[in-house]
Amino acid sequence: MENNENLDIEKLISENLNDIGYLDLENRKLGDDGAIRLASLEIVSQVTTLILGDNEISDKGVAALCESPYLSQVRALNLKSNKITAEGAKLIAQSPNWSNLDQLVLKFNEVGEEGAIYLSKSETLSKTSTLDLFRNHIGTEGARAIKASTSLKNLNINRSRLD
Repeated sequence: MENNENLDIEKLISENLNDIGYLDLENRKLGDDGAIRLASLEIVSQVTTLILGDNEISDKGVAALCESPYLSQVRALNLKSNKITAEGAKLIAQSPNWSNLDQLVLKFNEVGEEGAIYLSKSETLSKTSTLDLFRNHIGTEGARAIKASTSLKNLNINRSRLD
C-alpha cells in the first residue's frame, strides 16, 4: 500500500464535495488510512452520495466508515474496485450508518458467497433498492440468498448486478 502521509483529506473533501452532498473521491489512492481519516471528519456529515471506488480500501477502512459518527446521511455508497472481503460486507450489513442507503455498489471486490449471505440478512439495508455485487464471486448460494432475502425487500433484482 502506498504511503498516504501527504494526502490532505480535508482539502480533497472541500474541493470535491458539492452543495447537494455529492462527494466523489474515486481513484485518489486513499487506502485504509485515508478512509479512516475521512470517517473522522465532521464535514462528511453533509455527504449523501459517497464515491470511494478504486482506492485500495480493505475491511479496515470499511470498519472506520461503518463506525463513523458522521456518515449516517449517506444514501448512495460506491466502494467498487477495492479490497473488501466477506468481513467488510458483514461490517456494512451490521452498521447503523447505512440504514438510509438506497444504493450500495460493491462490484469488483472480494465479498464472495459468505459476504453476500451477510448482506442478504441485513436489517440495516432494508431501504436499499440497488445492490451491485458484480464480479464478487458470490456463487449460486450467495445469489440465491440475495434474491430470497426478506430483509432486502426494496431491492430491485433486475437492476442489481449479481454474479
